[in-house]
Amino acid sequence: MRVAILILIFAYSLSSFAQVSFSIGNTTLEAKVIADNLFIPWDFDMDADGRLWFSERDGKISRLNIETGEIELIFQIPTVYQSTDNSGLHAMALHPQFPIVPYVFCHYTTDLYNARLTRFTYSTISKTFVDSLHLLPNIPGNESHVGSRIVFEDNKTFYLSTGDAYDSNLPQDQSSLAGKILRLTIDGEPAEGNPFGNYTYSFGHRNPQGLHLASNGWLYSAEHGTSQDDELNIIEAGRNYGWPEMEGFCDLPSEQNFCDQNNVREPLWVWTPTDAPCAIQYFNHPSIPEWQNSILIGFLKDKRLGVVHLNNDGTAATHEDEFLKLDFGRIREVFVSPNGKIYLSTSNNEPNGALVVQPDDDKIIEISNPSFSYVPNIKELDINVGIFPNPSFGDLRIKLENLTQDLNLTLSDLKGNIVASQSVKSTTAKSFFSIQRGFIPKGVYVLKLEPDSGKTVTRKVIFL
Repeated sequence: MRVAILILIFAYSLSSFAQVSFSIGNTTLEAKVIADNLFIPWDFDMDADGRLWFSERDGKISRLNIETGEIELIFQIPTVYQSTDNSGLHAMALHPQFPIVPYVFCHYTTDLYNARLTRFTYSTISKTFVDSLHLLPNIPGNESHVGSRIVFEDNKTFYLSTGDAYDSNLPQDQSSLAGKILRLTIDGEPAEGNPFGNYTYSFGHRNPQGLHLASNGWLYSAEHGTSQDDELNIIEAGRNYGWPEMEGFCDLPSEQNFCDQNNVREPLWVWTPTDAPCAIQYFNHPSIPEWQNSILIGFLKDKRLGVVHLNNDGTAATHEDEFLKLDFGRIREVFVSPNGKIYLSTSNNEPNGALVVQPDDDKIIEISNPSFSYVPNIKELDINVGIFPNPSFGDLRIKLENLTQDLNLTLSDLKGNIVASQSVKSTTAKSFFSIQRGFIPKGVYVLKLEPDSGKTVTRKVIFL
């Protein structure tokens, strides 16, 4: 299904041009390569300093300075297994409070039939991973159809999408980890409130390679179909998404009966024949007015960026536009940074990219509006905070400066459990506050200062 399609085709490749421009309505955008000679960069995230972290399918995790192009290899996961098709290191996500909570979560295959979800611990001193915990060590895998994406609901809970591992019996099995959207805690336990009392949040999925929790409150997913009915879905707790009994809309007599009896959620949008949607991101930034309130989707098979426009509450798709049908090749990842710039990755160093691969593939591409004044992605703080002693054997003293509004002060452990809290009034004459340790055990904690409006400030606290 396609409506209001706008295709921009350029007869040259970015291997020959460092930057290209294209128009969308009244807005002119620029696309430029900021990194190349990579191996299937799969997933992106951004740290508090505005550096772009990315995973590559061969097990490497690196971070990119988007201003200088410098790439630092952080870690190479030694147990990643790659088939000749599509398995390897896929999903990667930083904890929302990284590096104060120093966790990096990765999903990857360890052999032909097994995938694993692991939580790594990053050291700001050695600048690499120093510890790991296998949260889900045995997820069904295969040479393809393993998903996957990781998105956080909050500081304690996240979602993981998994493929059906080429086993059509698993997606409808609510106890299996395959063909699902899973919801779990950062310690690897089923999240409280899951509909079936286990890890399963939704089921009946074939190969969901896109997953994003949008600022409008909806969890969206993009899923590969067979030769028809790629899907864009809203994910709801406990809902069945049909595979393998149905694909796309419930429009066949056999599918209608199954949908009526099995609480099936129909997709927002489908693509027939299939275009292989991969990563998705919700976009609602003023830098590109024409793309506000839309889902950006990277397509592998159709080698483009899709923009699916939504209705006001995000519960229906109104039309799709097609952009950037340049010579990038297969688009694997789409990421919208906090300041509104968009980052794509190509996926040409794999068998399906053999006809489009360039000598300097794979690439990371930045899309921006040169007429827009972007702010830095660095998380600048509105409040100056001094903590001493830190590390501490006893109580903490906290000094606040530039306090212009009331705020809530909380101290939490790395699981998100609050161990101390108090309210701070902007009208108070005090500039120093104390947190009494009491029975708080030794360990690493997160101090959070949340004003009524504006930026939240976080600091790491260590009790010895």
